[in-house]
Amino acid sequence: MPRRFILHETVDIIGQGQYDYMDLVAREPVHQMPGLFRLQGTFFVIGGSGGRWPQVINLYDGGPDGWDAWTRNLDRLNLKRRAAFYGDWWDEAAQYRAGGRDRIAAAAPGCPVREELDARDLQCTVFVHQVLEVRPGSQLEYLGAVVEQRVPSLAARGIHLTNLLEVVNNSHEVIVVWATHLENWVSLRKDFDTTRGLDDSGTVDRSLLEWQQRELGYVTGGHTELMTPRPGSVAGPRAWE
Repeated sequence: MPRRFILHETVDIIGQGQYDYMDLVAREPVHQMPGLFRLQGTFFVIGGSGGRWPQVINLYDGGPDGWDAWTRNLDRLNLKRRAAFYGDWWDEAAQYRAGGRDRIAAAAPGCPVREELDARDLQCTVFVHQVLEVRPGSQLEYLGAVVEQRVPSLAARGIHLTNLLEVVNNSHEVIVVWATHLENWVSLRKDFDTTRGLDDSGTVDRSLLEWQQRELGYVTGGHTELMTPRPGSVAGPRAWE
């Protein structure tokens, strides 16, 4: 089977344009073009959660054709964009964004595919977005440890893996995304602090420290932030509350 890839976009938003911009992303013409990107989800970073704002994160699924699909997507943004690409959409998008960056990421073993997530119908309201730096060359080894130890532990807490990605345009970044609800993530943080003797509102869970020690053997930097999904995002809600 071809390896699936995800285009990961980080977009700097102008003012309070995140809602309009996410609506615009959801109706981007490329989603109707055969063999090209299909939006997996568009999210805005929650203020107060530890991330940069105002910012929108987009995840585009390249589909089952793997690198051949990536080639087609990149080709439309190359020489074809000047003469044949959809200029009106880009002009409208420019009203809401000030810039951004792309990461090309490929699925690691154990990463759920879109069809699997659709079938589970999770309807989660908060996504945990991790862009982590690991020892160069250890990306797949770290992601394998996540599958082995972290995924079952968090699933028992109602925190579900949606993306497990090796960034392929460098040798030191990974992307891990989890779908959940705010109370589940806060409960995890309480238990982590209680286990370390820093809080008394949670429950002692030694497995959290075991994971921390294993993770520190790989991770050298990066960040974790919380995101709100636009309704219709894979594993997200059907409507705004």
